[in-house]
Amino acid sequence: MNILKLIFLSITLISGTAFAQKRNFYADVQVTEADSKSDFIWERENQHTPKYPIELARSGIMGCAVLSFNITELGKTENVEVINSIPNKHLGKYSRKMLKKWKWILASNAVDASSEKRTLRLDYCIGEDSTEQTQKMCKQQSQLTCASKV
Repeated sequence: MNILKLIFLSITLISGTAFAQKRNFYADVQVTEADSKSDFIWERENQHTPKYPIELARSGIMGCAVLSFNITELGKTENVEVINSIPNKHLGKYSRKMLKKWKWILASNAVDASSEKRTLRLDYCIGEDSTEQTQKMCKQQSQLTCASKV
């Protein structure tokens, strides 16, 4: 599975400053396979862009998380481990919680339903100008190393 479709979610933050200034914020979560191979056994059942955790958006937390996990023969996510999380462990915590809920279906090219080890990167981006600005920022961010230890 290649980079998942980017869909942008516009979030208006209801905090003292944002509410008083009536500013809009645009948030995006980009999911990228850490392994560039294309013959995966499983693909995500729900291909929609994951929701940006509201707690992180309200705090203005942006960054990335790299997670390793297994997909069982039944398409369930197990053994989710945060490998890296920048700038802090909160991104990894929320990413792990989100990933544990994902369901998987057999890829069209899959021969049989066997377990699979995967590594994904999730980039969290927030912009103030537009969805296009946020998209550009997230694409640039996904090219950077997400390498600090949790």
